[in-house]
Amino acid sequence: MVRVSRARNLVLAVAGLALVFKVMMAIRTYGTGDVGRWQDFADGVRSSGPVGVYGLVWPNSFYNHPPAIGYFLQFVNLMSDLGMGVGTTIRIVSSAADVATSVIVFELLRRRGPVLTATLAGILVGASPVLFTVSGFHGNTDPIFTMLTLLSVWLLADRDRPVLGGIAMALALGIKIVPVVAVPALLVYAAGRGTKVLWQYAGSLAAVFLITWGPALALQGRNVIADVIFYKGSDLRQWGLIQIAHWWGDPGWEWFLIGPGRFVVLVICCGVPAYFVWRRPSLLAPAVGLSLAAFLLLSPAFGVQYAVWPLAGAYLIGFTSATLYNFAAGAMLFAIYNGWNGGLPWNRARATRYTPTEVLIGMAAWGALLLVTVIGVRMLISMTRRDALAIAEDLPTVTNGKVSTASPGR
Repeated sequence: MVRVSRARNLVLAVAGLALVFKVMMAIRTYGTGDVGRWQDFADGVRSSGPVGVYGLVWPNSFYNHPPAIGYFLQFVNLMSDLGMGVGTTIRIVSSAADVATSVIVFELLRRRGPVLTATLAGILVGASPVLFTVSGFHGNTDPIFTMLTLLSVWLLADRDRPVLGGIAMALALGIKIVPVVAVPALLVYAAGRGTKVLWQYAGSLAAVFLITWGPALALQGRNVIADVIFYKGSDLRQWGLIQIAHWWGDPGWEWFLIGPGRFVVLVICCGVPAYFVWRRPSLLAPAVGLSLAAFLLLSPAFGVQYAVWPLAGAYLIGFTSATLYNFAAGAMLFAIYNGWNGGLPWNRARATRYTPTEVLIGMAAWGALLLVTVIGVRMLISMTRRDALAIAEDLPTVTNGKVSTASPGR
């Protein structure tokens, strides 16, 4: 017990130190173009409210965030009135979420393996170069929804708090719709725990979802569906399968992935992890990690901040492959942000198309994510097959009218 407590404190100390540096960066730098868009959105919420903002039009962007963000921006505006800039507030909140994520990763892994591995994973999440650059510099909410998604897993599977777990998942969906890929696995797990747990988890999720999404869908449904639910991502697609399509000169492939193919990706990333959880409920944590990793791996949409999506969940799959992705994606972000800033020191990044070198570094990060996904699928298959073999060995057999077990020596 003392060992676990000391390990947890070490993870907290490292993540807390990283938080200090992230806050310093958030205060001293402008960030990326997203900060300017957040300022516009915050002004829109101030003038028209968290629902009415969907009806506004901006000359260079559109409001593509789920409804909970509108209420979050009301808090951001409050902090702005107290003298803290919009971009600074968003980055500090995201950085604080990273501290929670590092501890959640530690807690999930220490119950499923060695404390040392859990401690190292928590430290590498807390000090991740990916989270450092996205939370401390970029200025977006991706780190918040990933924290809430893993918090839902921990509350449901390890803390037996299905109501709180459902609330956390609903809030994650209110930040971005990406974690919808994890919902089927979580619901399958809850169902396996019994009808009461399923109703508690699903009921709280649905209730908070209706509270946050209901008014926006009722009053601004067309804009919410077009700009949020069917958002296709940035046109800056120089990563993953789309980049491979560019190299192969296959515009038809690209069209399919951006169009109907993205729904195929969604079904795969929802269904495969849920299947493994149905076969073996104890695989919930790595299955959720797989859902997030596979979604970014196969998705035609890409933004540099998206590198956050699978980062923490990858450590629920495998330490080595997750660490490889952590540093490969960190190198990608450093190269891109450094280019956008014109070199060190960073202050205000101006997005441009990636250079050939940046594309190659990015594809190396995609390759690391492919490794995470392959290892995750192989691990889940191996674990479910092991269960199937164990069950088969324990099945009774009938020989000459006599019942016996198939497991000699037991």
